[in-house]
Amino acid sequence: EHLNQSHSNLRCDDDHEQFNPVNKINEYEVSQCQQRVVNCILKNFGCNGPIIRTKMKDHYLTEQHQHAVLNAVHQQSSQLNDRQTDIDSTEVTNAGVCDADTAQPEEVTERLSILVRDTETLTSDEQRLSHELLPTLAEELSKVKLSVEESNPFLEGVQHNQDLLNQDLSSLQEKINDLQCVSHDGTLIWKITNFQEKMIDAQSER
Repeated sequence: EHLNQSHSNLRCDDDHEQFNPVNKINEYEVSQCQQRVVNCILKNFGCNGPIIRTKMKDHYLTEQHQHAVLNAVHQQSSQLNDRQTDIDSTEVTNAGVCDADTAQPEEVTERLSILVRDTETLTSDEQRLSHELLPTLAEELSKVKLSVEESNPFLEGVQHNQDLLNQDLSSLQEKINDLQCVSHDGTLIWKITNFQEKMIDAQSER
């Protein structure tokens, strides 16, 4: 009564959801709060670390959790085989003992059911990702291929224009060279190209 009167309108520490009366906040935080940090159900099989409840499906896809699933299946299968061997080799004479022996396999079966459910979740998520991502990747690849194909003619045009410019430059250089040999006072001008190289060849009698 004191809590309801003096501490009403409490908020969840994780997602700040407001509660009144007070006794509902504990139930909410334990079973419903999506921002609550919880442990993986396979903690005892090596899947350690706190997990936000809303991130649990993402956690199921992690390598750590999948290794824990395999580890749990292996251990539970070994325990079932060991128990079956004990049952086959021992004569059960006490009904109470029989009930105790059958209770343990039921617990193992329940754990295996949880593992099967987790495996189905992983398979479902994998199929969903495949259906969502593969078409997107194929579409992006098609766009890239089309872009490359459209770029090829442009690049070929650029190369062609570059070749034409080089030809024009060569022609212009020849005209400049010819103009340098023109005489305006009647004097004949001889122009020898690569004079230094030819002089060296002449001196070495090549």
